[in-house]
Amino acid sequence: MRVCILLIFTLLTGCFANEKHTVSAEPPYEAGAVNPPQCSASVTGINADALLNAAPCHRLSEYGLFIDPTEPRLHPRAPGITYRLNSTLFSDHARKYRWLFLPTSDGEVQPAHYSAEGPLDFPVGTVLVKVFALPSDTSDTDLDSEEIVEVRLLIHRADGWLGLPYRWHAELGDGYFLGSGDTLSRTLVHDGLTIDVQYSVPTYGSCRTCHNDNGQMVPIGPKARHLNRLISLPGATPQNQLSWWSDQGLLQELPVDISHLPLAPDWRDATARLQDRAKAYLDINCAHCHSDNGAAALSGLRLEYFRTSIDYTHGVCNSAHGWRGGGFDIWPGRGEDSSLPLRVELNGAADRMPPLGRSVADGEAVELIRRWIDSLPATECGSG
Repeated sequence: MRVCILLIFTLLTGCFANEKHTVSAEPPYEAGAVNPPQCSASVTGINADALLNAAPCHRLSEYGLFIDPTEPRLHPRAPGITYRLNSTLFSDHARKYRWLFLPTSDGEVQPAHYSAEGPLDFPVGTVLVKVFALPSDTSDTDLDSEEIVEVRLLIHRADGWLGLPYRWHAELGDGYFLGSGDTLSRTLVHDGLTIDVQYSVPTYGSCRTCHNDNGQMVPIGPKARHLNRLISLPGATPQNQLSWWSDQGLLQELPVDISHLPLAPDWRDATARLQDRAKAYLDINCAHCHSDNGAAALSGLRLEYFRTSIDYTHGVCNSAHGWRGGGFDIWPGRGEDSSLPLRVELNGAADRMPPLGRSVADGEAVELIRRWIDSLPATECGSG
């Protein structure tokens, strides 16, 4: 099994690049920070001791997660694999490259366990990596047109999940731990229009705001409904991503009949139902807070995709609790008067939703959510 996984990993990632890289500029270490000895130790391969036992390493490269540490969008070390989601969190039009590193024991990969609603149950030792890159033009898919701005790690340690933000410095060819956060002013072109973004690298502690389930840090994206999609493998016909994980021993307890697996579609897929698309967007962008145990539980909104009833709990005639703009989250038949799409559209810190992770609005999503609300049977929530 291990040989099979490593062989397919090699096919997926292609030829590995040169492992050497030189840092000549002054490293941007935080004042007073001391690099843990596990990080500076001479280690061949992935530095599991630093990942699982140390305070944050100064440099991303000290974890040994990538064959070429200057290019974290490509070539993770085995047993790392890429994964894709149907819909993704909007982050100022940043593109994201996702990697999953499951732990190994005696040369065997330790699998995740299937969950129908929440995140997959990943074993201790799992590392989830997300690389953020801002394109100069969202219509240009060439890697050279992108600027890597950040790499985030989510590490499952014995005492729970830990999130680490690394600000990327292209001139140094490495990411550097940034506990205090940062804001990057950038300009990009989207749909032919030039827009200014204030991309935010989160603080060390702010990751817990979104990755929160009853006070415990948890992953957001890798849920079955978002992972349930076709992937292309070299020299093979497209295959269901979860089935492939199961076949390779990376996932246990996957139902035999995958036709009934939960599925939240790509919200940009115009062939999917309008309501399903809107719910998928709200699920990946909002439901981690708007859930029973999330940071916004007191709002009364519950936006998980698996909730089938579009009712008060899902925002219908639910007053926008605590928001100065007032109104109702969803006023059926009246998208322009509903506060839910308005909060997704507004950019001011006191008004925007989600409150973290974006400085500009996702215009296409705002229009989609309004069209969905317009399509709902008209209901009188109260006097306008």
